[in-house]
Parts: sequence; structure tokens; C-alpha cells
Amino acid sequence: RGKAELQLLVDATNSVRARTVDYYIQAILAGMAVDAKGPPLPGGGLGLDVRVLYNPSMKSSIFMVPAVMILVLTISATILTCMAIAKEKEAGTMEMLISAPVSSWEILAGKTIPYIIVGLTELPLVFAVVIGWFEVPMRGPVWALILGATLFVCTMSGVGTLISTIASTQQQAMMGCFMFLIPAIMLSGIIFPIENMPDPVRWITYFDPLRYFVKILRNVMLKGGDPSVVWPNLLALAVL
Repeated sequence: RGKAELQLLVDATNSVRARTVDYYIQAILAGMAVDAKGPPLPGGGLGLDVRVLYNPSMKSSIFMVPAVMILVLTISATILTCMAIAKEKEAGTMEMLISAPVSSWEILAGKTIPYIIVGLTELPLVFAVVIGWFEVPMRGPVWALILGATLFVCTMSGVGTLISTIASTQQQAMMGCFMFLIPAIMLSGIIFPIENMPDPVRWITYFDPLRYFVKILRNVMLKGGDPSVVWPNLLALAVL
């Protein structure tokens, strides 16, 4: 009934969901314009002025490169640790370690801490490439990203150690590692929005460490690091 302005704010850190919401809203507005009484107006009487808040230039790298960064840290932290204990078993030297005058936690520390250090030394290089080369913005506190990455690398190293403990050979450890990584990546929200998944699958994602680091990374780098989003996900990674 006269001039009116509408505003729709869509969280564009998840481009798939944002695009879906945008299509739905445009379809609804187009249907309302057709059903409106009175003479038809040019373009249905609606003028859409679209602005993407977190990615105004619509660069695909801003959305995809952080996901690739997560995959690099995931693969390096998990596969290297996954092979550690399995290699000792296959070589027959695990019995020597067990009979040595060291405790179990010292053996585990010796097999995990070096790979955690390797994963953490990758962080400055990965961040430099992501921010300097691909020009992904860094809008939030750096300490939150470093803390999240540290907890994530430790968590994935723990997963690799668990798989390596169960496996008897390096081949079994590698297969077990891939059996974990592929579902973990698919359920992390990198490829498909978690909100679009069925409820039983969505419950499984709560056990996926990648889910929490994806939210931390995108929120800190693209939105400025909302404490209500960052801290719960940091706590979840710490528990895992």
C-alpha cells in the first residue's frame, strides 16, 4: 500500500545456504507481486539491491581457501600420527618400547608431541599464504585463531594415535585414517551446510572436530570473531 523498503540480512559466511535463502526470498517476493491487486508494475514493483556483507567482491577464494587450510592441517596432523605406533608394531619394535624403563604416557607423548609440533609449525606458513597470497581478510583476533588451530591439531593428533593404536600394520592404519577423514570432511560443513543435513546425521557431526574448527575459522576471519560463537567451539575442541 504505497512505498515500502524491505531488508533481508543473510549470513554469507556459508555461501551455499546464503544463495538458497536468497532464491527462496526472491521467489516469495515475485509471487506476492503477481498476486497484488491493481495494475501490474514494471518488474513487479520490486527493486532488489543486493549487497554481500562478508564477501562483497564475491571472491570464491575467500570462502574456499580457509576450507583448504583446514584440510591441510587435518591431513598432516592425522596421517603422520596415524603411522607412528603402527610402524613400531609392524617393525616389531613395539615390544622393546613397552619393556623399556618408561611409562605408557611417555611413549604416547613421544609418539604424538613431535607431530603436534610439526602441525603447529605449518600454521605461520599456511596463514601467510591464506592472508598474503589469496587476500583472505582477517577481521577477528589472531589469538583466537591460533588457540583454535592448536586445539584442533592436538585433537586430530589424538584421533591419529587412536587409529594407530588399534591398527596392526601401517596399511591398516592408513585405511582407518581415510575411513575417518572422508566422513569427517563431508560432515564438517565445508562442502554441505550442517543445517541442511537430516537430524540423525546432524547429531553425528557433534563428534566431528572439523565442525568446530570450521566455525571458528570462518567466524574469526570473515565476521570478526563473535565470542558467542568462538568460545563454545573452542570448549568443544578442548573436550575432544
